[in-house]
Amino acid sequence: MDAEILVKRNWALVICCTDNSDPSWRWLEKAFVGTGIRFAFARTSNRNKVDRAVRALNLTRIRAAFSAVSSARKKNAQMIVAHGPSLAAWCSLFARIVRLRIPIIAHSFNFAELPGLTKRLVFKHMLSKVDRLIVFSTLERRLYANVFELPESRFDVVRWGAQPPTIYPPDAPLEVGEYICAIGGNARDYRTLFEAAELLPDIRFVCVVRPHNLKNLRFPANVSVLADLPLGKAMNVLKYSRLMVLPLLNSTVPCGHVTLVAAMHLGKPMVVTDSEGICDYVRNGYNALTVPAGSSEALADMSERLWNDAALRQRLGENGRAFAMLECAEERVIEHFARVLADSGLLQAPAAGSQLIPNDTREELSGGNTHSPE
Repeated sequence: MDAEILVKRNWALVICCTDNSDPSWRWLEKAFVGTGIRFAFARTSNRNKVDRAVRALNLTRIRAAFSAVSSARKKNAQMIVAHGPSLAAWCSLFARIVRLRIPIIAHSFNFAELPGLTKRLVFKHMLSKVDRLIVFSTLERRLYANVFELPESRFDVVRWGAQPPTIYPPDAPLEVGEYICAIGGNARDYRTLFEAAELLPDIRFVCVVRPHNLKNLRFPANVSVLADLPLGKAMNVLKYSRLMVLPLLNSTVPCGHVTLVAAMHLGKPMVVTDSEGICDYVRNGYNALTVPAGSSEALADMSERLWNDAALRQRLGENGRAFAMLECAEERVIEHFARVLADSGLLQAPAAGSQLIPNDTREELSGGNTHSPE
């Protein structure tokens, strides 16, 4: 039946289920003009009073997943791409309930913290019928395959790929003067960073954090903290810093990829925790300096070294930018998804060196959220 639909209308529909509520975010849609691939989106919405009262379940994600599966069935879609583990799990469960047999792809499959035993068992069951899972690091493929008892062959490792970040304001620093920055909230070790900063009283640190990162922490006088800063402003703090530090909680944390790639695109030298979860992005002495997890002394030493060595900062920054342009560009994500489509018979495999052309094809699922992100 699917083949008959493709012949009749000469295009294939991909339903994208996402937490991104901004209607202007269209994922890879612009890359697939003229390929016969169209996109429609099922988005999570703002949580209402009932949603907030039911803390055990994220009802907005459940509704978005149900909308994605229902629309896929109604519109004869050929694939569902769910962004994140929860949406992928719910899409898979609803597809099984309504006996919808199309590929389900779990994109951006990442846990900042692994779920507890009960949730793991639930995820194991719900994810068992997901066709492919896209992770950002080699560690995650091995880790999640083991935790959820899935074959590693279902996992694809694709480095986080993005265009250089948008800066706001683009040509004026929000923070005046020279400083080291730290950005992000997932699995960050700000306790160790603040202890390192205390050892370097003559160097200013600017940290863009989430409120939970500061729980039970005190920070020294040379540290400025900005909580829940909009992305464009966070990137402004990054752009105008002398260098960035990425302190992670332990040596196996698979977080920080988004921040790493943004920093490399901006040519920023970095001091980062030596974690297996980011080894696909970081080479010590080439595009970053690494330090052991939890060592404030090592973090202070490497930060001071990089602060004082302009030649080293330039070399690390240039190498990082070159790495990001080659390995972490959005084109790598597009190429991978084109192979996923080709493997499902929805797209002819692109020839080596061929490029996909931007487009403006749009389709929004009824009930999709249309407000801007916070």
